[in-house]
Amino acid sequence: MMKKVWVYLILLSISLLEAGSLSDALSGTKVDGYIRATYQEHNIKNNKLYKDDALGGKVHIETSPFYGFSLGTSLYSSNALLNNDNSFLSTLRGESEKSYTLLGEGFIQAQFGKNLIKIGRQELDTPFADRDDVGMIPNTFEAGVLINKDLENTTIFLAQIRKMAGSGAEVINEFRKLNNNDYVNLLGVTYGTEEGLNISAWYYSLKNAEVEKIFYTEAMYAENVAGLFYEIELQYAKEKYSVGEDAVIKGGSFALLDRGLRLSTAYTKVTGNQAFSGFGGGPFVSNAEFLIIDNAGADAKAIRYGAEWQSSKNLTFGISKVSLTTEDNKEATEMDLLVHYSISENMEMHLIYSKIDTSIVGENDAKHLRIFANYNF
Repeated sequence: MMKKVWVYLILLSISLLEAGSLSDALSGTKVDGYIRATYQEHNIKNNKLYKDDALGGKVHIETSPFYGFSLGTSLYSSNALLNNDNSFLSTLRGESEKSYTLLGEGFIQAQFGKNLIKIGRQELDTPFADRDDVGMIPNTFEAGVLINKDLENTTIFLAQIRKMAGSGAEVINEFRKLNNNDYVNLLGVTYGTEEGLNISAWYYSLKNAEVEKIFYTEAMYAENVAGLFYEIELQYAKEKYSVGEDAVIKGGSFALLDRGLRLSTAYTKVTGNQAFSGFGGGPFVSNAEFLIIDNAGADAKAIRYGAEWQSSKNLTFGISKVSLTTEDNKEATEMDLLVHYSISENMEMHLIYSKIDTSIVGENDAKHLRIFANYNF
């Protein structure tokens, strides 16, 4: 697929130049992105303290539309500074614990009326395939996408995903095929109103994968009543396994916001097989920074409590706790502390501290510290 994409890009570039001058084709080209520095510590119980840091970021270039067509590309980079101790939890290094540079985006897109077609490497934000920007670079995908907005307040999303790279991929710095060298087809419909109601439904078909099909729907409602803002979200997913029992995941969350203080709670229950959060962070409302409902296995449940306080326009503090319970009543907990500071309009910092206590197979008792600084341009 990617070879065909590059052929399309070359042919379009030639057609642009033939249709007008080089200056016409490049007029209005936008350049943006960010510079990111990060430091991480992973203190694994009965192991050691892993330290890692990096400097890099993203440069995105996109041409202005020319008869509805435009080209875009993004270069991502992660480079070790003082520490290069790449634990299995770190997302700062590529294969063989190396610094890397990745052409994460390279696409052609066409806008016709209320239809957008986009083909090539690109960032996606869908419930089970998303950016999940938790390291130096986000997840990006090789995909063909059609987005239609002909219906009022409604967006129809149709896509086929072939490959993936980034923090949640099998290999961060290389595009690898999904699901035993096959693909994912997906269809999504979202509906939203200014009154605060948002409803969406998604269907994923995974070719030759352990989880063959996913149906997911969510409904969110938000309202301000006499200065008190509240949010309600409900979720339902059915995941069909190729072998064994299917999984049904139900959940919901509730939040109140008043004078800068936000209190929230969320609950997720799995019936049948293990939940699958897809390619990225996953949509489930009880997921934490590290522990997600998938970790708890079949017939599991999770509950999360959280509070955030915006002490000023630039400074936010947050704390949350997630408890996972397995089918045999083993429990894992994670406490997350968050500090977010907007230094200026273009610069921000994030500090995230996570403490994990778990008896679930495949996870470790650990303390994690991550610090990110972003300068956006």
